[in-house]
Amino acid sequence: MGYSREWYRGCDANIARSQMQYSGVNSSYHQGRFFHPRSKTFRRLPFSGVSFTPEWSKYNRLRPTVHEPIAQAGILGKMKEACEQAGMGFHTWWVGLHKSTLGLAHPDLCVQNIWGDTYTYALCPSQPEVQHYAKALFTDTLEQVKPERILIEATAFLPMKHGEHHEVCLLPLGESLQWLLSLCFCGACTERAESQRIDVGAVKQHVARLVSQMVDADSHSQVSAEAREVAFLLLEYPELYHYQQSRLEVVDQLWRSLREIAQSLGTALDGFPSSTPFFVNQSYWEGVSLRKAADTLDRVVPLAYGDSVGDVAYTFHAIKLVAPEATLGAAFSLHHNQIQSAVELAARVKTAVDAGAQSIVYYNLGLLNNRRLNWIKQANLAVEEWR
Repeated sequence: MGYSREWYRGCDANIARSQMQYSGVNSSYHQGRFFHPRSKTFRRLPFSGVSFTPEWSKYNRLRPTVHEPIAQAGILGKMKEACEQAGMGFHTWWVGLHKSTLGLAHPDLCVQNIWGDTYTYALCPSQPEVQHYAKALFTDTLEQVKPERILIEATAFLPMKHGEHHEVCLLPLGESLQWLLSLCFCGACTERAESQRIDVGAVKQHVARLVSQMVDADSHSQVSAEAREVAFLLLEYPELYHYQQSRLEVVDQLWRSLREIAQSLGTALDGFPSSTPFFVNQSYWEGVSLRKAADTLDRVVPLAYGDSVGDVAYTFHAIKLVAPEATLGAAFSLHHNQIQSAVELAARVKTAVDAGAQSIVYYNLGLLNNRRLNWIKQANLAVEEWR
């Protein structure tokens, strides 16, 4: 536990009838700078890395960076042992393609927008080298960490709005503009689309014109009608629709490959539909189909953030519209902009449970003070009373 403050943790409290609890610890993460209130310090992860020593023979061009102190201390193994002694299940939280360290070193393997800008924080899942890396790291993680379940994140196309260091935009970015700027036009994506007889030239022409027109308009009216505008564009431009479908297929195929690996090693596979806290039916920004995700994953775990209990309820409504039989969990953040009290957290958790969530995941416990940690305790106790 000596290094636990240096990496994010989530806690997955299963609320099935057994009332079994789990500890979910991170095995692969991205870089960043994080404030830890209980230790009164900022912790900096200078690179995207893994918390164990890889089996290097599994990898080709892309090779993971290792958080050496954590790996050498065997923190994940000690956590697994501690969970077993405490009668808790052991899960791991795994970030796949959000790897700025690798992206900066291999920009040709990253998402590229219509202007040719490279999103170095986002390895592109269409790239064969990236697919090999994801499957190798996934296998390596399961073989070495040996979790009962693994919760995957960032295994799709990350969107254009990321929150990088000093990221500045002074114009309104509606949903349709952000979606268009999230489309990848790297060589692998365009080749795949062309092989499916999609007119990539027409797609690029439409996207370039639409993006330029939206940027030049600088209109707040875009934002108010943004959800309808995306559907409108997909119906008006069949090429855009088919290009989007090609992206969904890329992600689905990768997830199915990960599922096969997980099944072969006896590990349950859970997944976040998106890596960004927008409404769950906006997961298409990242090339994710909720219907396909529900068919592939053992459990779909949406980020049930939002600004109200109603937003949480809509999260499950949206999934059930396209995947009524999906096995569900829910992930909550105790960010001060989203949760202001223990009562508010408990109400949201109850909404998720009533909607069928079988597990509740609390994000980033290392970034909470004791007051907010106690809110989680109160919410969990409330869950036991409801059941």
